[in-house]
Amino acid sequence: MVKTRRNYWKWVFLLLAVVAVIRVVRFGFNLVQFGSGIALIRIEGAIDGSTLIPASSALDQLRAAEKDPQIKAVVLRINSPGGSAAASQELYNAVLRFRQRGIPVVASLGDIAASGGYYAASAADYIYANGSTITGSIGVIMQTFNFEELYRKLGIGVEVVKSGEFKDTGSSFRSLTETETELLSELINDAWDQFVEDVANARDLQREQVEAVADGRILTGRQALEAGLVDALGDLEDATQKAVELAGITGSYFIRTYQKDPSLLQRLLSTLADLFPKAGVSLRYQSI
Repeated sequence: MVKTRRNYWKWVFLLLAVVAVIRVVRFGFNLVQFGSGIALIRIEGAIDGSTLIPASSALDQLRAAEKDPQIKAVVLRINSPGGSAAASQELYNAVLRFRQRGIPVVASLGDIAASGGYYAASAADYIYANGSTITGSIGVIMQTFNFEELYRKLGIGVEVVKSGEFKDTGSSFRSLTETETELLSELINDAWDQFVEDVANARDLQREQVEAVADGRILTGRQALEAGLVDALGDLEDATQKAVELAGITGSYFIRTYQKDPSLLQRLLSTLADLFPKAGVSLRYQSI
């Protein structure tokens, strides 16, 4: 009986050991990595405050890296046309916190890092872009949909009861009034002012220098270099080596990622959400 129990526990421990090994191989279990760590954070696709795929959001990755005591530098790999103004600002501030703690951040711009994508990158200590990267697009956009004529043809009407003059601003049932257009223009200009100010401060540029290209225009990486929006032309490997240099890492180091693959359902929900216009009125730091 005693021998049987010993064999039982031996097989249990063996099974647990096999599971642990599989976990290490599959998920990169952090305890097996020694030396200095470099966090590789990927900002991909439209930047949004949506919680459809929270496990893979860049903000969650940055927060995880911020709590990781082994991380000595951060590399941002950005492939994004931008998106929500508030979400882009959150990414900017999250990146800035690393710099304030003395942890260097290097951005690597891929195919596109425009508007909100560039906003996040601008908070880095150093920015690399490929020569043909599409970047810039410093500006703000707001879009509303006017289906008034269509509704009229379909015989659809709407009755609105509101607490104030501007409560249904942006309604798809009617055109904007002149006063509403002025109000929204002031709102957009204020958001634009914040964008320009943050880029100028993070990049240590004169505000006039940023304003010269802050009319929504897109730039190639080479044009952005001339405008002072990026520091050098290079790829992800160049960015990684720069991060090692800025962090003063002389020994071995490892790359750590925090991105989790979203489930098939999450991917489907995210794709469907991008197919339809956002409800209401929202500010977007996004290139078209």
